Amino acid sequence: MMRTNTTASLKLTLTLGVLCAAMILPACSSTSSRNNGAGAGEIDPALAYARRQRAEAREHYTLATKLAADGKEDEALAEYRKALELDDKLYAAWNNMGQLLMGQKNYADAVAAFQIAANIEPTDPRPHYNIGLAYQRVGWAQDAYHSYEQSLSRDPNYIPAMRGLTRSAEMLGSGDRALLEVIKQAQLRERDEQWRDYFRAQYQRVETLIANR
Repeated sequence: MMRTNTTASLKLTLTLGVLCAAMILPACSSTSSRNNGAGAGEIDPALAYARRQRAEAREHYTLATKLAADGKEDEALAEYRKALELDDKLYAAWNNMGQLLMGQKNYADAVAAFQIAANIEPTDPRPHYNIGLAYQRVGWAQDAYHSYEQSLSRDPNYIPAMRGLTRSAEMLGSGDRALLEVIKQAQLRERDEQWRDYFRAQYQRVETLIANR
């Protein structure tokens, strides 16, 4: 009886597709393994590359935040943009960049950055609040009011949005029972005495407005 030993050779080729087409990698090569998948301890090159990108993005973000704190706004903006080129889902970079742009009175780009941040993080009230603040600064009270409403829909107790909503309503000379309830809650939660005085005055204004209708 004759036994025949047959040795089979199996190659597993990993194609990086989109990554190879869109980004320049050190190499796009095939890897061999004795198993049908990646061997023990073997790292997927695409995953490793993505991790390196995210790590580099965080480095640029950290540097940008430090530069902004030091008052180097243009340099900070450049670093935030580098971070977002590497990881466009970095929510905090979009939001912080929007604040810097708003500080430079570049309201159009600031609003665009805040809108992206709002889409990435659908539960955070701050991006819509910042959009409202930008609109308010250029005198668009109705748009600001709507943005503050969106902010409060994410967090009904977010004091900055309560302040903004009440201020926008004052600019519009408007008010209703829904706003009255917001002002009432704001009075309970506000810790700054000047703002508490402001809310008390606005509560009276809206009450009078409703009574005279």
